Parts: sequence; C-alpha cells; structure tokens
Amino acid sequence: MSDHEAPKKEELLDSLTKGLALLRLFAGGAERLTMQEVAEQLDVTRAAARRLLLTLQHNGYLSQDGREFALTPRVMELGYAYFASMNLPQLARPYLQALCAQLGESCSVGVLDAESVVLVAREEPRQLLRVDMALGRRMPAYAHSLGRVLLAGMEDDALDAYLASAELRKLTPFTVSSRTALARTLRQIRADGYCVLVSELVDGYAGISVPLRNQAGKVVAGLGYSMVLGSRDKAHLETRFLPPLLEAAAQIEGILQAR
Repeated sequence: MSDHEAPKKEELLDSLTKGLALLRLFAGGAERLTMQEVAEQLDVTRAAARRLLLTLQHNGYLSQDGREFALTPRVMELGYAYFASMNLPQLARPYLQALCAQLGESCSVGVLDAESVVLVAREEPRQLLRVDMALGRRMPAYAHSLGRVLLAGMEDDALDAYLASAELRKLTPFTVSSRTALARTLRQIRADGYCVLVSELVDGYAGISVPLRNQAGKVVAGLGYSMVLGSRDKAHLETRFLPPLLEAAAQIEGILQAR
C-alpha cells in the first residue's frame, strides 16, 4: 500500500478505533462516565462499552468508582511520549504561534551560548516593520530580555565568572553596562521570575521574557516577546504580556519536566 492510499476497512482494528474514541470523550471534557453513557455516546452495545472500559482500566488508563469511570494520570504518558521525542524548538512552536496570534507580537525561544543568547525558535506576525532576528541570530545576553533571564538562572559561580569577563558595551544610551548595576539587575530578575528590557539593545524596542526550567529546576531556555515600544511603558508590558508568557512557560515546562 502506498503512503497516500487509503486503508481498506478490513485492515482497520475496530476495537482500537473505539478505544481511542472513548479516550477522546474524556479529552472533550467529561470527567466521569458510566458504562451506559459510553455505550450511548459511542453508539455501541453495553457489552462492548464494558469491554472497552475494563481494557483501559486493566492497562492503568482508567479508574473505577462504583458505576463511574475516570481517567488516571497515566494517560498523560501517551502525549508525553510524543513530546519527549521532540527537541525544544519543535516543542515550543505551537506555543509561540498561539502567543503571537494572541497579542500580535513576535515571540522567541532563546538559549545561552557563552556570552550570547541564540534564537532557536521564533514566530512573527504579519507586519511591515520587523527587527532582523532570524533563527540562529546571536545577541549580547546582557542587553536582551531572553539573555537576562538566562543569566539570572545561572549558578552563582558561573554568573560571577561571566560578570568578571563579559564585554559590556553601551549599545544605546539606556544600556546597563556597569558590572555592578548588571549584577543588581540580574538579582532582581531572579527574584521576580521575569525580565522587562526597554531600549537597551535597540533604542525604541522592548522585550519581556520568562525562564524555562527542566526537570532538575535548571533554567535551560528563555521564552519572550519582542516589540516596538511605541507609547507603552514597563508597567503596560508587565500587565499585558507577562500573564500569557507565564501560562505558556508553565505548559512547556510541564512537558520538559515529564521527560
């Protein structure tokens, strides 16, 4: 059979199809279902519904309380097995697309490489005015919101070594280029759990970023918005952009930490 040829009905396993349909009933919002409800919604006999429910229960995907059945946490393995095979850019892409569509601003994931932050995933809205930030673009970590959440997440010894050796240049009139001031700023970012940066990399542009942590709690990447500042100020960026960033970060971390 070729890749594009539809399978014949006799080649399909009906019981598996029905089992997947049962799981989708729960995924659609049903917290608990009885045997009768399953039979009615899947249009199968009560005997068939019973076999489906007991099979999934036997394999640990459902629990039973009286006449009602509910999903167990083990069902999450079905999705996480897929996500675990993905690298971070692939995993983050749907979240970046959703964030970009939600607020109409560019979203990126960045990782730290020596003294630079490197973009590994990015989603941009359709607009005329863009900043040249293609995948693989390297920027000074100290002057970018993604870079700062990554620096703030470093172990103290590694951060001290960075601060002692990094080349800190005044890229705009607003760039924090003093080692003492940068150390103080990074301590505040570590305490806050996010970074807002205004006009420090490019005058008139802003960014807001949050860290992404792995199972061990180590910061492995940053997730953030970048945008033309316009008439917006720091407080507006925090109010408007921080909540969706934190929500998306929690979802991505949930997958990273389940690997």
